[in-house]
Amino acid sequence: MIHIVDGDAKDVASIMPIMSDAFDRRFGEAWTAAQCLSTLVLPDCQLLLAKDGDIVCGFAITRWVFEHEELLMIGVSRNHQRQQIGQNLLSEVINRGKAAGREKLFLEVRDGNPASSFYFKAGFVPIGRRKNYYKSAEGISPDAITMFIDL
Repeated sequence: MIHIVDGDAKDVASIMPIMSDAFDRRFGEAWTAAQCLSTLVLPDCQLLLAKDGDIVCGFAITRWVFEHEELLMIGVSRNHQRQQIGQNLLSEVINRGKAAGREKLFLEVRDGNPASSFYFKAGFVPIGRRKNYYKSAEGISPDAITMFIDL
């Protein structure tokens, strides 16, 4: 059974295999351990872990400023995808945001990323673009799409 728990800096090593497994390497979307650690030391950031027993199979990193929350990263290991784990993580982020009095949840997703449909189904609405935000070794530069959902 999958359960969602709070994580912290000591759990960063456990999410790094998911970083390399779940994100498209062509676009450099995965964060390094140093990037995760430098984010998690900030007071308004949180790490949620999806665990299958003692195995970390997914995670979400968020931060908040005043009444807004931002989903910085969400990932699920490939062998655990299509099992509602991403949905459970996102639901937990939304529920915690509501409980804390947040008004909106924002995120950015690469244009063309299959995860876009996941966010649309959850009720997120696109509100802007960052032109040519992502860069690949092949010279492809897709936009980042900014999305939000009211909490």
